[in-house]
Order: sequence, then structure tokens, then C-alpha cells
Amino acid sequence: MAWTGWSLLVVGILYVPSLPWYILGQVQEAEIRIWGLSAISGGALALTGRLAYMRSPEGVRRWLLLVGIVGMLVIGLAQVPALFSWLLYGGVFTGEWMPSERAGFVIGMGLHLWLTALAAGTIVSAIVALSGRLRKGLKLPGKQLAQFVALLLAIAGGWWGWELYQSSRWVAFTYPEHGAVDVPLNAQVNVVFSGTHSSMGMRIRYVEQPERVVPGMTGGGPSGMTFEPEGGFAPGSRVQVIVDAGRRSHTFEFTTASGAP
Repeated sequence: MAWTGWSLLVVGILYVPSLPWYILGQVQEAEIRIWGLSAISGGALALTGRLAYMRSPEGVRRWLLLVGIVGMLVIGLAQVPALFSWLLYGGVFTGEWMPSERAGFVIGMGLHLWLTALAAGTIVSAIVALSGRLRKGLKLPGKQLAQFVALLLAIAGGWWGWELYQSSRWVAFTYPEHGAVDVPLNAQVNVVFSGTHSSMGMRIRYVEQPERVVPGMTGGGPSGMTFEPEGGFAPGSRVQVIVDAGRRSHTFEFTTASGAP
């Protein structure tokens, strides 16, 4: 786990835009910074867990191994979007410090494949230890496994409930309101967020004619988004608005007036 911890720290530092070792040049996406800081935190936790493991009795070691398995699964899954991005863009963002994009691509992919391999190796080592093959005192009793699974389910249930709560409240205000009728044809659509969000997008379509393009100008900022239809909406039409910000999504509909604006 020491190799995994130190590797996470090093790779995480390479993904924090404010640090001089940042490897993606002018790309300043907030998601990249979050990934880098998360990797650094994961590395620190892995090293702390290893230190705690070395100084703990066997009962506590079993719990630490179980937590380590879950943590390594998270680390492995965290490499999927990073690997996909490197496959999609190659080394195009590494041109400032690499002699070629290909070299940057190889290094970028190699970093995440290395972390994936370390996470997988750590999981295998923990499972072997919990089987009691290396040390009988570490063999995991069925009761402790059941307790751990119950704890994970409780955490997952709480997280799911919190996500549902947040998803239902992240939009503070929309104009028109959901279900509004006789909306002026030249009405500007406004969406106000609760708090601030990034990586946003807005899709507008007619419910009865989803393939029909709704021309207009979209604007936005951290606190909300707007859409101004070019030439107005079609009269007497149901309009659906889908707003996305990060992993959040909100949909509302309204019906336009049947006459002129």
C-alpha cells in the first residue's frame, strides 16, 4: 500500500493546475483540479492506513483491510474517466513540456495504468490476507464481513438519499415555471441555481416535434442560465427545457401562447 499511496500523491500533484508540475498546460477545468486533489487525499489516506495497520492488533487490521479494499476499488474506478480522456484527446495538451504529443500520451496513459495495477494488486493482497493464508489471526469471520457489508449499505443508502435531496433542490427558480401556460412567444427562459455550478448546458426542444430545432442564444454563468429564442417560440407549443450542471439535471416544461407575442 505504500507504493499506492506515494504514487497517488505524485500523480495527484501533476493534476493540480495551480502547481508548477501541472502536466496539462492551459487546460484549467475544475474537474481536473478536483481529481488531482482527490488523488492527493487518497494517497495520504493510504499511507496513514498503512501506518495504522502496522501498529494495530489483528482485529483492527481486518477492518483496515476491508476499508482498503473499498478504497482501492474507488481508486481503480477513478482511473476510468482519466484513461478515457487520454484516449480521446491523446497528448495534445502536453505540447508545452513534451517533445511530442505521442510521448505525452504514453506518459499520461502510463500513469493511470500504473495506478490501476497498484490498486488491483493491493486488493488481491488484502483478500489473500483476509483469507488467513498468510496469518491465521487475520482470517475474516463471517460475522465481521456481514457487519462491514451492512455498514457499506447504510453509507450507500445515506449517500443515495442525500443525492436525491440535492438533485431536487439545486435549481432555485425557473421562468417560465414548470407547467406554465400562455407563455409569451418572445419570453426569455431563465434558470437560477441554488449556489454555483460549472460545466453547464441547456437543451430546448418542442415536445410534439423533438427533431425541430429551436434557434436562439444561450447564456450562462456560475449562478444560472438563460435562453432567448430567435424570432420567438412557435405558438401553442409545449416547450421542454433540460438544464445540466455537472452531474445534476433539471427538466421543466411550459406551453406558449397561441397568438402573436
